[in-house]
Amino acid sequence: MPQEPPSSHRRASTGRPAVLAWLRMVRFTQHVGKIWSGILRMHGLSPAQFNIIATVGGQPGLSQQELSQKLLVTQGNSSQLLLHLERRGLIERRAAGKEKLLSLTPSGQALFDDLVPAHEDWLVEQFAALNTQEQAELAVWLRRLERTHR
Repeated sequence: MPQEPPSSHRRASTGRPAVLAWLRMVRFTQHVGKIWSGILRMHGLSPAQFNIIATVGGQPGLSQQELSQKLLVTQGNSSQLLLHLERRGLIERRAAGKEKLLSLTPSGQALFDDLVPAHEDWLVEQFAALNTQEQAELAVWLRRLERTHR
């Protein structure tokens, strides 16, 4: 009777550092994300819609394709989100050759000016358990992980 490889008999162990780091990272981001989603709901926005407003407000003149690449979403998904934001009068799309360039309307800019600084301040509070050097180190470690999986 053939034996299964020894690795298939290994029991799961949450005591491994990589597993613990992942679990804690997921728990933290889920917890913080849930709270932030509730705050955005009060403004009638989803997290994905907020990401578009924050990105376009920070980099006006992006094309839809560039926006999709920055947010790591499909162009179809970003088109649907943009359509909703456009109907709400928050985003404008202007034809520029074959592309459409994005900018915020005055209402979108007012929302950006209100929410983005508040979001940044809120995030600072969420990371207050770490000093600024630890926060910077965490950002470097996460960037390293992100780059290995592109």
